Amino acid sequence: MIENIILTFENQTVSGAYTFVGLRNYKELFYTPHLGQIVDNSLIYTFIVPFIDIMLSIPLANFLKRLKKNFLLPIILLPAFIPLVTGATMWILMLNPLYGITYFVYHKDLFTTIWSIVIIDIWSSLPLATLIIYSGLKAIPTNIDEANNMDNIKGLRKLMTIDIPYIKYQILAAFILMLIYGSFTFDPIYASLGVAPPFANLDLSYYSYQLFFGGDLGFSAVLMTIMTVVSTIIALLFVKLTLANPNKKSKLHSIPWPNREMPLYLVIIFMIIYLLFFMVPFVWLILESFKTFGELFTLPPEIIPVKLTIANYTYSLFHGEPYYITSIVVSIIGSFLALIIGIPAAYASSRYKVGGIKFIGLVLFIYSIPLVILMIPDYSLLNYIHSINSWLGLIIVYPVMVMPIIIWMLYNFYSTFPKYYDEAAQMDGMTTLRSFRKVILPLSYDGIFVAFLYAFIFAWGALIFPLAFTYSQYNMSILYPAGAQTLTIFIGGSLGHEAAQYGILAASSVLSLIPAIIIATLLRSKIDKVWRGVGLK
Repeated sequence: MIENIILTFENQTVSGAYTFVGLRNYKELFYTPHLGQIVDNSLIYTFIVPFIDIMLSIPLANFLKRLKKNFLLPIILLPAFIPLVTGATMWILMLNPLYGITYFVYHKDLFTTIWSIVIIDIWSSLPLATLIIYSGLKAIPTNIDEANNMDNIKGLRKLMTIDIPYIKYQILAAFILMLIYGSFTFDPIYASLGVAPPFANLDLSYYSYQLFFGGDLGFSAVLMTIMTVVSTIIALLFVKLTLANPNKKSKLHSIPWPNREMPLYLVIIFMIIYLLFFMVPFVWLILESFKTFGELFTLPPEIIPVKLTIANYTYSLFHGEPYYITSIVVSIIGSFLALIIGIPAAYASSRYKVGGIKFIGLVLFIYSIPLVILMIPDYSLLNYIHSINSWLGLIIVYPVMVMPIIIWMLYNFYSTFPKYYDEAAQMDGMTTLRSFRKVILPLSYDGIFVAFLYAFIFAWGALIFPLAFTYSQYNMSILYPAGAQTLTIFIGGSLGHEAAQYGILAASSVLSLIPAIIIATLLRSKIDKVWRGVGLK
């Protein structure tokens, strides 16, 4: 970040040398065409998406708790576990006004507007917001629910006056995480760039990326520095609000909320609507992947393939093998390295307050930074050690991407971890390190397992780092490996107007779902436990 700030006062010459230009790059802010539209887009992604997420996630989490159906949570979480570029692909295929489902239900063109990106953002971020709030609702002690039943407090009155004040930290965490998510809307923009008008949906992150690889490093660094300032404000806001007086009485108690339960049939109807929103893109993608060349672009669109073909899958597997291998290797190793550092950091901070609130605030600050901000210094580092376009390069930078979320998730986990395990180990004469290694780690399996899988799926869907630091596919050599483009680049490379590419795009996207489906199934009974202690309390 310091290097970004220095670079804002410099420009790169044709020979590659850097020259001092003073405030020239900052003055460019006032003379750049379309910058106003790009800023407006960034504000919409950053603030409108989180607001809609919270408004939708609170009732959805409440429906989940009331229905008590274990199979619902993995279905709802699936959009959060798939690569963002895959999710964007689903919606791009669906929102196509000529060949998508919108041909039948909506005749205006959302396909090339900023609102297609907003829909994609909400679809992929709403599950995580719901998970955090649902975890908070599940953590409400049973005696509170029993007391409410005795006092005949139920329905909307119970939700607004009892549940929401109790889970305010989870709601706050969900809102801040969605702010962070919205401030870095990179993958959906990348996926839609081939079909949208220039600058129609760009935000500051993607525009900075374009400037960097277009050679305008100084102005790119200016935009990255601005984003750093915004990220700092978001992180500080989170810490300040989380540390606010927990005993302050909520104003929600003074409002006469209705004291009756929503009829069960209405809960089921609303849940079906939510499930349709989450699942229809998956169904459409799968159907597209089995269509022949002619059926993909038939007018009116063919919803159900008349003649099934596996040619798209054959092509994807045969030509995509190097990309699949790279994604698996670098995601596993990078997540494992982050876990080695993240576990003791989270435990020491949560149990012994090492670093205090400042350390967790720093972790949240790093997590809140759009990854594009780290692109220039990481590129310089990898170039210096000759690791551009290599597995090693991605393995080095991936922990920077996933370690903050690992530390925060495990910090939340250990904040609710019983202290008597530590005390019993110390009474038996164990040192702090030995009790951590022999007692705490084996008993932390659930939290560590969830954190690792979450980090893996985050790395599996990464796009910005592979896009910035690689330029060719893996050469399939074990002794002399070269090339490190990942599956997300393979999927992104199938985007565009070419008719032949849409079937391959759909098939590749379906294959990228396999780890997400497996992980969502494995985590169905564990993941909500990690988020129950969320906050800096």
